Amino acid sequence: MGATSCFHIEDSQGTGPAFIFDVNNGRDIISQEDDGTEVFALMPNGHIRTTTSWGYREFGVGIGDIAADNDDYTYPLLRCKTDITITHASIAFDTTTGLNATNYETIYLEQTGNTTDLSTLTNVSTAFTLGVPRAFTIATSADQDHLAAGQTLQLRTAAAASGSALYGGVVSITFTIDQEEDTVGASATDYVIKLVNEVGTAAHIIHDHDTRDHLSIRKNGIEKFRIDCDGKMHGGSDGSYPADQYYYQTVNVGSIATGATGKYPIFKPIGGDVTIKNIYFGSTSTAAVDSQTAFWQLKIVDSNANILCDAYVHGPYGGGTALVKGQLYDMGDVNPAWARLTTSEHIQLEVTETGTASTIDGMTICICYVKNT
Repeated sequence: MGATSCFHIEDSQGTGPAFIFDVNNGRDIISQEDDGTEVFALMPNGHIRTTTSWGYREFGVGIGDIAADNDDYTYPLLRCKTDITITHASIAFDTTTGLNATNYETIYLEQTGNTTDLSTLTNVSTAFTLGVPRAFTIATSADQDHLAAGQTLQLRTAAAASGSALYGGVVSITFTIDQEEDTVGASATDYVIKLVNEVGTAAHIIHDHDTRDHLSIRKNGIEKFRIDCDGKMHGGSDGSYPADQYYYQTVNVGSIATGATGKYPIFKPIGGDVTIKNIYFGSTSTAAVDSQTAFWQLKIVDSNANILCDAYVHGPYGGGTALVKGQLYDMGDVNPAWARLTTSEHIQLEVTETGTASTIDGMTICICYVKNT
């Protein structure tokens, strides 16, 4: 067939999707193989399964300085709406800290859903070198690398003897989104269409027009995933999204001290409009709901001062959130009227103090969003 595609749909009449799949048994919609090995698959809930780099997400969190002999802090790093798997992690500092077999720091990478650490690093026999990331060896034997929805990935430090000071720390994490549903139909004969060793260099399927959406995936008639004419992927008509359509950003804004009136920029979309789905917050030390007259209000606001969501720390009774160090808590429903951000907008954390409130150590914000364009 040379360079001709097997299927070529061009300028077809109508406005409905070129392809509609309504699958109720979990069977994959598309499976792409390279010499008999799957490299890409599209599931009936819109989840993309792939062996390429497309399947990996990366983020970094600046945690700042770690004082010597300080065992008080646990740093919250990430919380997700769906299950994920941690595949890589590293940490780097902006100052060299030499090895020391007596006075050293141990850094624990752990999560709230598993009592067994993912990994540890120390400077007992290996220095932390200025600007050079040291990789954690991720353990999997006790399923530590699996972070379930709602759990928190965190980093904890512990000093031996007088410990070692570490400065300007940055943690880098790589993870994959877990497949939500089991795949059925693994038999080699279980295909509606199967192309084997097809000659030529053109794509097997070309869909070229400007009216019809390319693909609609449905379950019991309810759309779960769609690809429009511009190649944009959309969630379901019921408001749901495939797990791998959620994206995350974590920002450690530092300590919020008594008397603070800060406005901390935390997120601005660059590549296109987004919708904020959830905001999680936490701190590096425990904060009890212990006052009716001295507490903080945390507000997530947009560029026009509209409040997306808010929460209270240290009080008031019955209204504040008690923070356990290192854990991220849901800030509540995001106001849908202000949840969508354009590339000319941003969101920020604003704090309001009632009375003389206690300092919140290492305030951290984790943002979950989906892409609209």
